[in-house]
Amino acid sequence: MPRSPHRAIALAAALLVASFALAGCGAGASPNPASACNGADEQSYAGFYPDLERLLPTHVGSQALQQVRSGRYCSSNTLGSLVSVGIHELQFAGGALPDPKNRASGVGLVVYRATGMTLNQLADAQANGAGGTQDASGIVAQRTTIAGRTGIRIDVSVQAGPEMIFVWPEGQPGTYDAVTGVGATEAQISAAVAAFASTQGPPAPSPSP
Repeated sequence: MPRSPHRAIALAAALLVASFALAGCGAGASPNPASACNGADEQSYAGFYPDLERLLPTHVGSQALQQVRSGRYCSSNTLGSLVSVGIHELQFAGGALPDPKNRASGVGLVVYRATGMTLNQLADAQANGAGGTQDASGIVAQRTTIAGRTGIRIDVSVQAGPEMIFVWPEGQPGTYDAVTGVGATEAQISAAVAAFASTQGPPAPSPSP
């Protein structure tokens, strides 16, 4: 997977859309989720965290979610600003809804989990990563409401086209859903957000944002 500080978190869903290059991490013996990261920036494969993968919707409308994988980010190269707030491992599961006409465009859906992580901390990591890339010319973050929960929308202006990131709490503490659109329409993003929200249970107590 291409690397730059914070970028893995900021646009994990976008990278899923591009081709889920995490597949390249599968060479050799599969890492053990119960063991330490042992210096790896990232570890992942399909079924790494099956409980997180089950939180993903299987379809958005008639389109099946593709390239579903899960894993964890383990270093400052992939965690970005989360390291500064004491988070040293971020678990995730994600899948893609690629545009059949352009594999670099589409929608990605990701679940993130870290003990004690707040909405603001995760959104800041995403915004910092997106804004720190050379092709980003502007970034705007604003609060929004998704399925009765307070979430954050991040709009990023890049040379290749607009990117949108939505992040909001799941029904479990320290767990958040995210939808990223790369060259996607508002309607496509809204459909993915609605499919995600329909899988959620009632809000659970969580740390203040």
